[in-house]
Amino acid sequence: MKVLVIGSGKMAQGVIYDLLQNDQLEKLLLIDQSEKALQEMQKRFNNTKLQSYKIFADDINSLRPLFEQVDGVISAVPYDYNLALTKLAIETRSHFVDLGGNNTIVEKQFALDPKAKEQRIGVVPDCGLAPGMVSIVTAHAINELARVDSVKIRVGGLPVHPRRPLNYMLVFSVHGLINEYIEDAVILEDGQIKTVPSLTEAEELEFPKPFGLMEAFYTSGGSSTLPQTYSGKINYLDYKTIRYPGHCHIMKAMIDLGFAGQSELELDGRKFKTRAAFEEMLSKPLQYEDDDVVLIRITVRGQKGGDRKIVQYQAIEYGDKRAGLTAMMRTTAFPAAIILQMLIEGKITERGVLRQELSIPVESFMQELEKRNINFEIFE
Repeated sequence: MKVLVIGSGKMAQGVIYDLLQNDQLEKLLLIDQSEKALQEMQKRFNNTKLQSYKIFADDINSLRPLFEQVDGVISAVPYDYNLALTKLAIETRSHFVDLGGNNTIVEKQFALDPKAKEQRIGVVPDCGLAPGMVSIVTAHAINELARVDSVKIRVGGLPVHPRRPLNYMLVFSVHGLINEYIEDAVILEDGQIKTVPSLTEAEELEFPKPFGLMEAFYTSGGSSTLPQTYSGKINYLDYKTIRYPGHCHIMKAMIDLGFAGQSELELDGRKFKTRAAFEEMLSKPLQYEDDDVVLIRITVRGQKGGDRKIVQYQAIEYGDKRAGLTAMMRTTAFPAAIILQMLIEGKITERGVLRQELSIPVESFMQELEKRNINFEIFE
């Protein structure tokens, strides 16, 4: 097995850690634009299978020979690059997965399905936590009932010890975070696909101590292709992000004021993009050292055996300090690594651009999660 990882941030670190546990791995190529980041990754793992190259993620000509060397590719860079990387993977017949997070990009990737089928490769967008793992777990929960009326997915990556005023810590890219907050969310209502504004419909929910009362609100991208898959089959489906109380109100106020807009401003003779400045301003105070936690709750209501039934899957996942992995790294990187390995090993047999909830063997995937100590409690 030969794999290429694009990007050397935190999620890539989790991917590399997981792949190096596979005895079938022969070679692991890593690219990034930062020589320093590559050196740190080499030092972190100190493994002869890992080879690094300083290449920009949009340098297709330099990437092509690396794609041709491997069985599969994982993109752990911002979603902006994923469409071009998908096209290259199809041309070079390399299985491809990414961490996704942008509905428009994913839609364009699915338009490449005929070409991917023709090349007999699998492309799986949105292979992170949410979007990603929760789509497969949701499909597992849906399969528990004979008829499903509603599905509510609640997910959040959070600091264990939050700091005011946002009570949040960056656990993945600030660019991706802002995108989740400004793009519309896609839900099912009365069985039909509907878009709703993100940062709306905040609700309260309770988690075991030390978390207690939390809030959840609409954000973009987390449900991936679930609304399309279950349109006309399930009456209601939505996805909301979990945060500590008060976060939604503050972020919505800043976004309503235009802080995440695309306008260009001039200050002291210098021009800058509003959103770029906002991201930079957020990144510094939100990058502090603390343990993180990932909260997941998937609630499915429907019928089984003629009776009304509720099935709830819940996970509270922490980091692995011994392995140097955060909770977000474990729950985002591991699913992507699992899916690519399943593609390469032939455990996922379908080819083309794939919906996770339809194409990934649910039982096998859940077993792989358990091997990595990602476990769901099931309440009925």
